[in-house]
Amino acid sequence: MTVKEVLALAAEHLARADLKKQLEEFPQDGTPAGELASLLRCYNLVENELAVDYLPLKAEEVLEAEEHLIPWESFAYAPAGVRAALTAGREIAFEPRKEGLFLPAKEQGKVTVRYCYSPAPKEMDGESEFYGRVSARLLSFGTAREFCLSRGMFEEAKLWDSRYLAAVRAAGLPRRALSVRARRWV
Repeated sequence: MTVKEVLALAAEHLARADLKKQLEEFPQDGTPAGELASLLRCYNLVENELAVDYLPLKAEEVLEAEEHLIPWESFAYAPAGVRAALTAGREIAFEPRKEGLFLPAKEQGKVTVRYCYSPAPKEMDGESEFYGRVSARLLSFGTAREFCLSRGMFEEAKLWDSRYLAAVRAAGLPRRALSVRARRWV
């Protein structure tokens, strides 16, 4: 799903036909301004909140350690939390530091790092980092909430917050068949 699709859905939720029209007429290489820029900022906030607080985005990379350290700049994404560091299939100790990931047991060589990351801010023509259980609808609820908060519309923000949190709970839970056993009276 594209960012523009999510923003259009959020504009629909907010009953803002003017914003939806601006999105439809937005040029491919243009830079958003005014309320469109605000709506895009709200989308980026929601995507980051989902990744950090609710449904972490996970990555695994093979990186080179030099002098017990892997600099943060070496990672393809901005790490939000390192889950494991492995060498030859075995977990090794690690310690996140200001300058990078410190590996006391590994001075040099390749290390496989599993981590959660924060998504990079998107532009209008960007693609969402999420797929599967995270729908455009869920992201649009959060975007509508943030947009209402930024405009001081607190009652509307409360409504969109409840819808957003319900959708997050639904996306984070595994679906399973529910059944009630038949009651038999003797």
